[in-house]
Parts: sequence; C-alpha cells; structure tokens
Amino acid sequence: MIRLAWRNLTRNKLRTLLTVASVALALFVLAVLVALVQAIESTEGTVANRVVVRHAVSLTFDLPEAFGGRLTRLDHVDAVTPLSWFGGVYIDQRPENFFPRFASDPATLFDVFGEYSLPEAEREAWTQDRSGFIAGRALAEKYDWAIGERITIQGDIYPVDLELTLRGIFTHPDLETQERQLFFHRRYLEESLGNPGRVGTYWLLLDAPESVPAVVRGAEAMFESSDAPVRAETEEAFALSFLEMLGNLRLLIGSIGLAIVISILFITANTMAMAARDRTREVAVLRTLGFRRGQVTGLVLAEAVAVGVFGAVCGVGLAVLAIGGLREGMGEVFPAFAALEASPAALGLALAIGAGVGLLSGLAPALGAARIDIVDGLRRVG
Repeated sequence: MIRLAWRNLTRNKLRTLLTVASVALALFVLAVLVALVQAIESTEGTVANRVVVRHAVSLTFDLPEAFGGRLTRLDHVDAVTPLSWFGGVYIDQRPENFFPRFASDPATLFDVFGEYSLPEAEREAWTQDRSGFIAGRALAEKYDWAIGERITIQGDIYPVDLELTLRGIFTHPDLETQERQLFFHRRYLEESLGNPGRVGTYWLLLDAPESVPAVVRGAEAMFESSDAPVRAETEEAFALSFLEMLGNLRLLIGSIGLAIVISILFITANTMAMAARDRTREVAVLRTLGFRRGQVTGLVLAEAVAVGVFGAVCGVGLAVLAIGGLREGMGEVFPAFAALEASPAALGLALAIGAGVGLLSGLAPALGAARIDIVDGLRRVG
C-alpha cells in the first residue's frame, strides 16, 4: 500500500511538488508569526512579587519623588527604587543603536532587582561617581565598551545631554535580553534639569507574591486624592500593558492563521480531487483485483496526509532556520526578535495542521473513489 501510494504521488511530480510547496510556505509563515507573537508577549524575566507604581493616566506623566518614601511604609514592601525612562539618542537614531536607558538610584536598584549581578568594587565606583553608569554585559560587548569608557547620550524626552562614564558591567543569570540596557544616576539627571523632583515609575519588591493584591490596593488608595493618582500592577501586567498599544495581536494573528489554513485546505483538496479523478479507471482495476472499499479510501487518504505532513515538515524546518536567523540578525535592533524561539508547541501545532489539512482535503476524494462502480470505472478512458 505504501509503495502504491508513493507511486501515485510521484506520477505527476510537478503537481505534487507545487502542492507541497504551497503547504510548506503557508505553515512557514504561520509558524514564524506565532513565534513572533509569543516573543512579543513574553514576560520572561518578570518577578511575581515585584510591583510597578506609575501615574494612573499615562506613563508620560511623572510622579513626585516624595512618593517613594511613602511607598516604603506600606506593609509587605521590602524595597522601593525609582526608575525613569530617559530615551535619548546614542550615536544616531538608527534602530540598531537603540537600547533602554534608565535614570536610577544606585543605593536601591539592586535591592529590587536582585537578579542582576555587579561586582562590589564596580558597584561602589558607580555609587561614588555622579556621572557614572552601568551597562549589561551584552550591551557592553556590542559596543566594545570597557570600564572607564565615556559616552554621550543626547536627550529627546528630556532637554539635556548626558556625559557618562562606564563604572560597571552587570550580568543576568538567565536572559541576555536583560543585559541590553543601561542605568545611570537619577540625581545626575535631576541636577541637569534643575531638580524638578519627578520620577517616572517606582518599582516595589514585596515579601511574597501573595502580598500583591494588598499592596496594589494600598498604593492606589494612598494617592487616590492627590494631584498624581497612581496605578499599581505586577511587573508582568506592566510589561503586557505595552501590547495594548498594538491592539489585539492574538486576534490578528489568529485571523491570518485561519485564512492560511483554509487556503491550503482548498489547495490540497483540489490537488487530491484531480488526482482521484485521473485514477478512476485505475481504482476500478484495483477493486476488480480484490481491493476493498476501505483499502481504496485508505490509499487516497494516505496520499493526502503524506502531502500535508511533508509540506508541514518542510515549512517547520524553514521556520526554525528563519527564526534563528531573525533572532541573530535582528535581536540587537528590535528587542522582541531577541526573544524569538521556535517553541515545540508552535512547531507541533504547524505539523498537526499539516496532517489535519491533508486528512480533511483527502476525505471527500477518498470516499468518492471508494464509491466508484467497477463497471463504470472500467468504461472510463483515462
């Protein structure tokens, strides 16, 4: 049966090859899109007992620096550190020279972000140098920075240019993406701006994940009547909130995926219908030789599933290569690409879709072939 199915598939090589290529291309696109959505929605590196406090209206509004002291007095809060997104331009505005730059407090940063590792001597040097900064290892390697390196960041959000000196290189135990950022003294920025006393966000480390609801309620209630009401949320929720700006990505990708599946279903079904019609007389001969209806049905279904699976395997293989290439080539330009991964679940889904499409597309031709009347089939000329 297998040998016969293979001979049937290779009878019209061009038609089979084009059908396999169609399935492969469609599932390649689908697998890459799913991997990209998973990378964008990734919350790797977030900590369950870390809470972010920001302005309730928008991140474009700052908070008074006096809020920090009040937040430390909340129950279950072990540490608080301020972080302000500086933005700015390093070298030029090309995407490959973009990386996160934060104004921070050296005295409390590592109390909240304990997963970062920085040698004590470098931490002390950074603390003592108001114009010093620390960078992640991946970022330092990208620009070939060494301790003592001086750089200039031109302000865009803030109307000041910062002259900074590298005093330390920190590492993250698991995620290289977390090493592609830079921290400098918030006090240095404050002095450059004339000490307005403003902070972008406060990051809180709690004693346990179970304390999150109480701290969120307490923080929001504490400043409910102030001129700067706040919104408190977990670090994971804060990261996912940026996706809201992009709309419903899952719905978009799901719609594209559904369209792809329907398209390849029609393509494969058309191919199998043509193949079954071309072999009407041959099927009648097989029935004459003793092949049962179930065997004929299985033969046609096997051909259809083989086309779907082989196309899926090719598509998944290409997707794995493409995802690795995108991660290596684009990871330093767009942070989302750095988290790209060909997850087994996504690849398994693509393979299952290929097999399912083959099965569904071959079902009608297989049943039709099995119902062929032997006499009528033998009368057909080709």
